[in-house]
Amino acid sequence: MDGAALRPLAWDLGQPAPRVELLGVEAGFDAEIDRLAALATQPAVWIGHSLGGIAALHLAARHPQCCAAVVVLASNARPDGPQGAHSRARQTRVLERGGMAALLRHQLAPLYGIPAGDPLLDDLEAQAVRIGAERFHRQLLYAAERPGLLRLPCALPMPVLALSGGDDPLCPPACGEEIIALSGNMHSRHQVLPRVGHLLPLQAHAWCAQQVRHFLAHLA
Repeated sequence: MDGAALRPLAWDLGQPAPRVELLGVEAGFDAEIDRLAALATQPAVWIGHSLGGIAALHLAARHPQCCAAVVVLASNARPDGPQGAHSRARQTRVLERGGMAALLRHQLAPLYGIPAGDPLLDDLEAQAVRIGAERFHRQLLYAAERPGLLRLPCALPMPVLALSGGDDPLCPPACGEEIIALSGNMHSRHQVLPRVGHLLPLQAHAWCAQQVRHFLAHLA
């Protein structure tokens, strides 16, 4: 889920090709989670990056019958933080003035730790433009509405793999440890790749694919 950053990982995972689902269809977070659950005709392995990982975790908590396993990359199980509203307000102002390209270069790239002049910026800008302002506004709403899972009296029964970048300023490795602590499954695990930031599935997609393949093979 949250497919722009996951496409390189999907290519590395090979055949059968994973279905890539981009968040931002429904008007609210709860409705979006229910929409995703309705896509599963049988228990599936859900893989999500960042907000997509947040959605995957909430889906697993609300609709465990839809989830054979969950893989989350650079994500967290926390509710919206105190700085979330300020960050979204700044992003909205930049988006209204300069569009998705300006938002990516002036707001999102610094958050992700991508410096000016990095060749990855052009690809990220193209992805941001394809996502579009309307879908991005919905994703901002999802981030604000998510209740978080850390205080819920429930465990995730399915296996969970959490992958973290060691230098991720948005979802540091401690967030991955919190996710695994929610799982009651002995096969759940957390792996950290040093010197990589929030765009883990873009910057280290081969490593991510290797971890996912190993995780799924072990379960099989």
